[in-house]
Amino acid sequence: MQANSSYGVSSVPNSSALSAAKEFAGYFAVSLAGLAVDAVVLLILVSGCGLPVVHSSVVAFMAGLAVVYLCSVKFVFASRRVEQPIVEFFTFAMLGIAGLLLTMLIMHVGTQQLHFDYRWTKIGAAGASFVCNFALRKLVLFSKT
Repeated sequence: MQANSSYGVSSVPNSSALSAAKEFAGYFAVSLAGLAVDAVVLLILVSGCGLPVVHSSVVAFMAGLAVVYLCSVKFVFASRRVEQPIVEFFTFAMLGIAGLLLTMLIMHVGTQQLHFDYRWTKIGAAGASFVCNFALRKLVLFSKT
């Protein structure tokens, strides 16, 4: 594509857009790792221990949260707004509450009202939670301003 100053079109990619795309892809990768931990813990608690699905979802979500936080700050986000790691983790976790509540709602509706298998319901809950958590965390914790 040719540069065209009258329309502001350039062949040079916007570096902030590339950075955001790279962070999104990285966050997706670490979220997959967190989801794997989440899914294994959920499977163990429900199928192995016979615990209720919704309660097990909370424990599994928290295990996945720890993995996502550690990998996010180490490998994904270039900018960090909070200097104290304990405050950053607490904020990261509190923002994750939105994803947790969304997960709980989807798990409840999917398994209790629609009678879907909890494993399939978890897939939808994970996708919704991912988008919600990335947007909130990027905006509040990992953006430059």
